[in-house]
Amino acid sequence: MKISLIAAMSQNRAIGLRGRLPWPHLPADWENFFEVTKNCRMIMGRKSYDTPDRLWSEVGNFVITRQADFPLDAGFERAFSLEEALACCQADDEVFVIGGEEIFRQALPLAHSIHLTLVNGTFEGDAFFPEFDENAFKITSKQDFVADLRHPYAFSLLVYERASS
Repeated sequence: MKISLIAAMSQNRAIGLRGRLPWPHLPADWENFFEVTKNCRMIMGRKSYDTPDRLWSEVGNFVITRQADFPLDAGFERAFSLEEALACCQADDEVFVIGGEEIFRQALPLAHSIHLTLVNGTFEGDAFFPEFDENAFKITSKQDFVADLRHPYAFSLLVYERASS
């Protein structure tokens, strides 16, 4: 099973502010998210599940929480740890970890790939994408977008693949 992370971050690594992205909507980023994660299960932390703009997969979703009685909507399953969620996805070709900060931190050492949108700007945030050893990965794809009528900020879609050891 391939473990992939997918996130959007600003130049100061912000990924969230009060449960939302810190920048205005970037349509091409959303289109990329849905295209890349199509037909794959998603793993998220409870705070990511609780956001107003919650993302989900029609294939299946795991929410990592230590709260045994935390209520979940249909289509979501509870896992008490990242390891438990990954074990449930063992037969899948690929699974996506979609956040938040702590779940990304736990998943980074296990990640085979990172799909990262880098937004050209610095933003206030209360959640940040963790630092990672970029030398352990190679960029296999990069697509740049300029600010325009649809996109208030320039950004790049990057795909990092773990380098062979």
